[in-house]
Amino acid sequence: MPATVPPSHADLLEQPNFAHLATVRPDGAPQVSEMWFEWDGDVARFTHTTTRQKFRNFAHEPRVSFSVTDPANPYRFIEVRGVVETIEPDPGAAFYIGLGRRYGMDIAPTDADVRVVITVRATAYVVVDAGMTPSELAARKATTQAD
Repeated sequence: MPATVPPSHADLLEQPNFAHLATVRPDGAPQVSEMWFEWDGDVARFTHTTTRQKFRNFAHEPRVSFSVTDPANPYRFIEVRGVVETIEPDPGAAFYIGLGRRYGMDIAPTDADVRVVITVRATAYVVVDAGMTPSELAARKATTQAD
């Protein structure tokens, strides 16, 4: 898998699309949540609170994965596999408020005292188009041309 964002799917990370962030609970069960995020080309930043289960999941297992689907074409998406690099306080919920604006929301947080910024460093990418990975598309094309 490529170590850099495949250009064919970079737009999905740059736009204010929703991510489905998967973590592992202490009992080994997966947990997935729809999340706002910000992508800077190298890392994704999420907002969360220290009082929820997902925060405890990061402490148990820092490896995570998130996927982002093209809202215009649900058969096109990117999966980003990564590791939680940092968890930093979000004083006054400044990141949370800014992220809300990115997603068209004007937020007045009631939980600013427990808000944190979760930074995820990508380690691998999986892209899917027409419901298939590039290798599956190539195999289908080869099969079609052989007929």
